[in-house]
Formats: sequence, structure tokens, C-alpha cells
Amino acid sequence: MAEKAELAFGAVVGQVTWKMVQQARGWIRQHLRRTPLVEVPELSDLLGVRLLLKAENLQWTGAFKIRGGLVKLLSVPEELRQRGVVCASTGNHGKGIAFLAKKFGIPAWVIVPEKTPPVKTEAIKDLGARLVRFGETYAQAEDFAKAFAAERELVYAPSFDDPWVVSAQATIAWEILEDEPEVDTIVVPVGGGALLAGTLITAHQLKPSLRVIGVESEGAPALTTSLSIGEVVTLPEVHTQAEGIAVSRPGTVPFHIVKELLEEPLVLVSDEDMREAVRCIIRFAKLVPELAGAATVAALLSGKIHCEPNSVVACVVTGGNIDLELLREIL
Repeated sequence: MAEKAELAFGAVVGQVTWKMVQQARGWIRQHLRRTPLVEVPELSDLLGVRLLLKAENLQWTGAFKIRGGLVKLLSVPEELRQRGVVCASTGNHGKGIAFLAKKFGIPAWVIVPEKTPPVKTEAIKDLGARLVRFGETYAQAEDFAKAFAAERELVYAPSFDDPWVVSAQATIAWEILEDEPEVDTIVVPVGGGALLAGTLITAHQLKPSLRVIGVESEGAPALTTSLSIGEVVTLPEVHTQAEGIAVSRPGTVPFHIVKELLEEPLVLVSDEDMREAVRCIIRFAKLVPELAGAATVAALLSGKIHCEPNSVVACVVTGGNIDLELLREIL
């Protein structure tokens, strides 16, 4: 694919350049798994489009978040990285950081909200990271983690609010376009906004005609609310079982990129929409997503996204670390 001259996105708060995306791609190729783009004929027939699933639930830690964690860690000097890393997480980012800390032989502290599912917290501890529960929301855990890292002069690895993390998540759309250049639409779940921002950057750089749609939980419409007001705001509370996108405050870096490049309003889905999508993905694709990972398919199944007949639609399944009790309840 032809590449454009170097551009910078989100310059108000921290530039993301295509060179950064290229660097992120190199690191990811070296250290992480290339996840497959899975065609699902039964769901394609049901929806009237050619549906492809980017199976990030098959990444080493079961979620896409490890991309951002890896790239952020490798972007800082070695001597600083060796001191240790701190992150805030609703589970998947923390698991990724714990995995990477073990891989690189550095100490890690993961701060999670009190109600983070055991399937995620136990995995973090099993990988050797020190787990700290704090606050009712991700935003509260994030504020605590930033202060914790600053006091101890450790690396703080953001889950989404960082130019390097956005660069890392931009590689997902790049891989999709490599595997299927005829993709017309990419649909991504939205929590803090890094994946949506990165996808928009890749579309702008490699295929400007590409339609990019973001999907939030209707119980946690943090980015939708912020975009409608014109600045980053914090929701007073969130109500969703999809903890992977249960974010009360979007990232400032992703917000400005999305505000600059997004052409369509975000789509909101309910927990029940996501539950039905989990059932359909398991039945037809033989993949097991968590609720947040199924948000994209949920938006299609519920009729909240309208695509041209027979168009090629890629949905990013961002994670598969679902609590087993919740999975039993859904099935």
C-alpha cells in the first residue's frame, strides 16, 4: 500500500506519527503473536455482509491490550524500565503488563478497581505482579497508580492515554488491511479510546475510504459524552458488566485524535446485546469473547450499524478473558 507523507495526529496533547506506528509494528512483530482474521460464513449470511473477526482474544494474554503495554515499555530507556512498572487496569492491560514484566525480568505493580473479576486478577498474580485493589472505577484506580509510580520513580504504563499506546493499537487495523485489503468497514470496541484513535490513524494513512465505527457500552458512554461536550469529561458512574470498556473517562490523547478524524457517531450497545453476541460468536466462530470483545458484533446483530449488502466488515474481538461464572450465566 502506498504511504503518505509524515503527518502528526493529536498534536495538542502529544503527537502520534506514522513513524511511531511503524516502530510499534516492528516491536510487536518481534515479541507478540500475529492474530488471525477469521471469516464466519454463518454470521455473514445472517448479517448480509462478509464478516471477518480479528481475533485478539487469541493474543498471548487473551487480549489486545498487551500491544500497548509492550510498546510503551520498549519506548522508555532501559535503565528506567529496570526500576519497575506500574499500571492501572480493569484486568486485560494489567495481565499484559504482568506478562511483559515477567518476560523482561522487571518488577510490576497492577492497580485494579475493587470489582475486577477473579479470572483477571488471579492471572495477574500468577504471572508474578503485585496486585493492588483500589477504588470503584478505573479512573480512581488510574489516579492512584499514577501517584504510586511518581512517588517511587517507576515507569507508569497507561492503558490508553499515551501516544505510544495509540501507535501500538494502530497496528491492528494495519494487520487487517494486510490480510484483507478489500475491507470496507472496521468496527472496534471503545473504552479509553486508544484502539479507535489508532484505527482512525491507520485508515487515514493507508485507506482513507475505510469506514471506522466505534462501539461503547450504553452504560459507560464516556467518549460519546465527551465528544458531545467538546472536552474530556468524567462520568459520575458506569453501569455495565463489560469491564473491558467500563471506562468513566476517556484518554485525552485518544480524545483529540478521535475528535479530529472520526466521521460517524459512536454506537451504543446494551449488556444484553453483548451477551447475545457472545453466544453467537461461540456458536458460529468457535471463539470465546468477553463482553467487551463482543461489543462490535453486538452492534451489527442489534441493527445499530448499517452496512451495504455484501460489503466486507472486520470486527475486532479485543479479548476473551471472561469470568467463567458469567459465561455459564450467558450460555
